[in-house]
Amino acid sequence: MKKILLAALVVSSLSCDHGLAPPPPVEPGFGGTVYFEKGTWPSPDSLVNLWVFASEIYPLDSVKVFQGLLSDPPSIYVYPAFDRNLPLFVDSVSYTFNLPPGTYRYVGILQRMASDIDVHSLRVVGVYGTADSPPLPIPVIVSESNFVAGVNIRVNFRKPPPAPF
Repeated sequence: MKKILLAALVVSSLSCDHGLAPPPPVEPGFGGTVYFEKGTWPSPDSLVNLWVFASEIYPLDSVKVFQGLLSDPPSIYVYPAFDRNLPLFVDSVSYTFNLPPGTYRYVGILQRMASDIDVHSLRVVGVYGTADSPPLPIPVIVSESNFVAGVNIRVNFRKPPPAPF
């Protein structure tokens, strides 16, 4: 009997977890995979930067783009950073975009085609959106305690979505 009681105590103590401990902290943001259509990459001289962007504003115009990128805090965020790129000339790339909680109404891939930053040097080449043609943007809602997975974006440099600005 003592052996059975001892065995039951050992099993029950091993099966206990941490009880009401708080969940591990989650850094807010979203992530997924960017898929690039084969054979559509432009020439290297037209790829100054390639970013994932998340905008709290939609629709955009050229004034809102620059205000959103340059305001403090910004309303348009870029990943990985202004001075860095997503990998170029690949089939796909996974990303993790940590950013403040909010509703990001327009998420996609932004190509910078020239060294000057103006409305003519920026082009949206992919959108997180519906399967419609052209796709309609799907908002991504990020709260303080969640990371949204599965924000996958398809890019076809030869058939970009309609320009939002």
